[in-house]
Amino acid sequence: MKKIVVATCMSLLAGGALAADADEAVKVLMDMAASNAAVEPGPNAVYADYFAPGMLLGYFSDGFVRDFTTALLKQKEGHSQLMIDWDPVLGGQDGCVPKDVTYGKPVTKGAVTEVLVSFKRSWCYDGDAETKEEVTQVTYRLVEEGDEVGENHFVIDDIHFVNDVPLRISLHELAK
Repeated sequence: MKKIVVATCMSLLAGGALAADADEAVKVLMDMAASNAAVEPGPNAVYADYFAPGMLLGYFSDGFVRDFTTALLKQKEGHSQLMIDWDPVLGGQDGCVPKDVTYGKPVTKGAVTEVLVSFKRSWCYDGDAETKEEVTQVTYRLVEEGDEVGENHFVIDDIHFVNDVPLRISLHELAK
């Protein structure tokens, strides 16, 4: 009986550790977004690139990378200098450092795990704008994929703002 209780506890702990890892990639992107939003705009401003090669290879799914690359190449064919003209993590062109950020508990549906992130992105604007207290909600869809040594990790497969088009749909449109 004691072995069953210990085994059950170990199983629950392992499951909890796995679920906690599900939001690691999401937190990395949110930290980058906060850092980018804190940068003073100007000609010498340096921003972290969510889609730098190391980020794409380490934090995004094979499917996302394929869609992103296809859209990027299509944009290059058309001599476009700008593929995404909004911040795909904060959900707009301008925003404040995310405030009151909360991460929902990862929820697994089949092979996909979703993490709902909520935050205020317009709180720093002057005046009495209605949007100052508005809470932005975005669902990160994650999948588990193996790395170069065969270990599975959660990686971002899509970013979907509530009441908006998922990012991968936008990438598909850009690839046309």
